[in-house]
Amino acid sequence: MKLLLVSLQSNAYVTGLKYVAANARAHGHDVKILYLPGYLDAYLHPEIEKFIHEFNPDLIGISLMSIEYFPAKNLTRLLKNTFDIPVIWGGVHVLIKPEECIEHADYICTGEGEHVTVLLLNHLEAEHGIPPVIPGVWFNNNGDIIKQPDAQPEMELDRLPMQEYLPEYFFGFHNNRIYNFARNEDIFRRYALYGGTCHMLISTRGCPFTCSYCGNAAFTKIYGRKVRERSVPDVICEMKEVKKNSYVLYMNFQDDCFFTHSREWIAEFCREYKKHIRLPFIVRVIPSMMDRDKMLMLKNAGLCWVVMGIQSGSDRVNYEVYDRRVMFDTVKAAAEIISESHAAPFYEMIVDNPYETEDDMITTIRAMATLKKPYICSLAHLTFFPGTPLAERAAKDGIVKPDAYLYRYLLQIDGTYVNKLLSITPHIPGAVVRWLNLPESLRKSYHTAVLHLLYVMTKRAVEPAVFLFITMRSLNYRLDWIFRTVLGNWKPTLSRLVSKYLGKSDLEFDQKLKLAKERMPELFER
Repeated sequence: MKLLLVSLQSNAYVTGLKYVAANARAHGHDVKILYLPGYLDAYLHPEIEKFIHEFNPDLIGISLMSIEYFPAKNLTRLLKNTFDIPVIWGGVHVLIKPEECIEHADYICTGEGEHVTVLLLNHLEAEHGIPPVIPGVWFNNNGDIIKQPDAQPEMELDRLPMQEYLPEYFFGFHNNRIYNFARNEDIFRRYALYGGTCHMLISTRGCPFTCSYCGNAAFTKIYGRKVRERSVPDVICEMKEVKKNSYVLYMNFQDDCFFTHSREWIAEFCREYKKHIRLPFIVRVIPSMMDRDKMLMLKNAGLCWVVMGIQSGSDRVNYEVYDRRVMFDTVKAAAEIISESHAAPFYEMIVDNPYETEDDMITTIRAMATLKKPYICSLAHLTFFPGTPLAERAAKDGIVKPDAYLYRYLLQIDGTYVNKLLSITPHIPGAVVRWLNLPESLRKSYHTAVLHLLYVMTKRAVEPAVFLFITMRSLNYRLDWIFRTVLGNWKPTLSRLVSKYLGKSDLEFDQKLKLAKERMPELFER
């Protein structure tokens, strides 16, 4: 059987689809992945139609985040108008809005897709029509929705085949042509995160937290709260294969919190990593799970960047709004450990929160100014994803439109005074932060003028310099790694500097969405 998996997102980070593809191939099925970034045309491009016709798949799978709902709806319509091939949707948006998604697809996957896809392919090979009970699959039988119970999540992650960095069966639509990415790596790097220098992988599935704004709060209803982990040998084996591609410089772990691993697991990982991989790597961490011994072991093994979610400097907001039980004192302690290790700190914040008061924002800026410098601060627009406790609260309070999450990127923040000040707080003197960090009633025109000037100067010059310095330091000033990092990342970095700090592909996707809304208003009818 032949399976075509389609990604519509703005970058070529398709770890989920790679896992589904690898498992289907391990069970004897022929698979191709097709990357169609933000495809929102009113017709199916001849090259795409030709590609699908020649491959002649038995099933087409479309993976979607919430922002890709309208592109997925549009592409499914085009596919059904052109081919007689069943379509299955899967991904984050399907998990949080299954009732909405099944209206447009023949099938939806309501959990992890590796085993579900194989079972569905096996059914289609044997017969057509209504499938037997396949847990994790809903079926749209000409408008009659047949719901199956949720599938049990895979608890033994080592049983799943490993994903590849750049599979031979990975294709992309670029400049009105379809390219095999493995044979055209320069084109792949245009769409890959960090210019393709990173291999994006996971060593766990799940998160120990259920913050009110996060999809994990909804996913725990399906997967449970247990964090599932791969063994060290399984993770190392994947990275050994990836390392054969000489362009890969970093291993970028996408786990919600790498520190959920035990000290024994971390110790074994560090020992094997130094023996077999010896590349810089990136992890994510929750402040309350920071562990000094683990951090120093990881840094000694090659840890370069640490991504830590802070969300707000206001304890009130974190506790009462985000249901995130992390005091800022805990954040400071974790930041001290990161600073001590000389890993590069990357701290994530949530802004544009209608539940946040002016006092909360002032508190956040004041708190962030106390963290040890240097560090990079990334801001994200608060998005009310359906199925999360915060979205339900906001809907009840009439704060946001029910479908607002479908139209805006997380990184497209409001250009407010406090957002600008927060984003440059890591890079300007504390005295200047205190002088600018005033309630609106006390601000003068010169405060705004000075902030605007500092914002432009900091974002164009100071922040890139800080970014380079902490990267160099985290790489222990290894000239070969520094050179390859700069060489591989200068294009995506430049595009962010000149484009409101969003990636070029993100902006193009956003523009396509706005244009499609004007040209195809019927697509956006709910």
